[in-house]
Amino acid sequence: MKLTFEKKTTDQSAGSSYNTFIKSIKEELGRQNKIDSELIGFYPEPDQTLKSFLKSFIGPGDEALTVGPTNDNIYRVITSCDASYFEFYEKPLFLPDPLGFVGKVTSRTKLIVLGNPNRFTGVVYSQKEIENILNISGDTIVVLDESTFESSRITAFDLLNKYDNLVLLRSFENSKNNHIEYIISNPTIIKNIDNCIFEQTKNNSVLTNILYNLKNPGNRMGRLKDARQEMLYLSIRLRMFGLGCFLNPDYSLVINTVESEESLFLLNETGIKAKDLACFPGLGGNILVPFQLDVNAMSIVDIFENKTIVKNDKRPKQNRLKIYRPSEADNELKIGRNLNIETGQRLESNMVF
Repeated sequence: MKLTFEKKTTDQSAGSSYNTFIKSIKEELGRQNKIDSELIGFYPEPDQTLKSFLKSFIGPGDEALTVGPTNDNIYRVITSCDASYFEFYEKPLFLPDPLGFVGKVTSRTKLIVLGNPNRFTGVVYSQKEIENILNISGDTIVVLDESTFESSRITAFDLLNKYDNLVLLRSFENSKNNHIEYIISNPTIIKNIDNCIFEQTKNNSVLTNILYNLKNPGNRMGRLKDARQEMLYLSIRLRMFGLGCFLNPDYSLVINTVESEESLFLLNETGIKAKDLACFPGLGGNILVPFQLDVNAMSIVDIFENKTIVKNDKRPKQNRLKIYRPSEADNELKIGRNLNIETGQRLESNMVF
């Protein structure tokens, strides 16, 4: 069905032009993902893609199950649909727990939201674990938040042809002014979303910039590689100051610090969109430095180095950087300062200090 809008203008030609831009952007996203544009759901307004999707599948009396620390905007959208949500946290943190949350699924559960990888803890679910979740019920939609796909390259894309209840949530960010989110799923789900009515506020010039940035990414792969190196360098330098660090598979960095408020203030002063993780159970005293294309490791290093000098902290002795590869295992890894976990194989991009 054709998209409909609550427009601020009655100019039919403007509406037609707007629809043309939407179609062109979906076609470009389809080309980049090597799929038909009919499998792409996209709206240019902030949170509109997620909101339109959720409103298509959940309503009063329904329940959504969110797994692991989840962004607040997802909760807001769920409650706006008059649905309830159940938060499940993996135990112990930093390890997947598929059996734990599968037991929480009820007949009212219409939606499961699973960050893969989880941007706050780095938890990664294997393809087999995801398939087990998808097989719970064909009536339960499973949303994999893959908004960090560009940096992590972790995806369940190959499962789309096999499961009709799978939805991938992706994002594209070329600059501070051009951040979009879109979903990839089967045509039936996309058509249901297209039935939603939403308000058009972005003008055609904004859509032109989005389309231009999609078609002309420049040396985006080079910038991604440089940003990954910056985050790896940052994690090593901060460890030298005695800070507990965990480099996630998407190259975001979890930093253990007893002075999270002061650290957040200093990071935000330099333009870093850091987040205090104290709002999530078990993550108090940790802050998240997200992966950004324009990240500058030295500006962050300077902040913590100056704090260390002021407090006359000494560098701990005999600390070593351990990089666990997929073929290696360790039964008592330490994450942060005091959290012991048991694990088997680890991703190569997981850096544990």
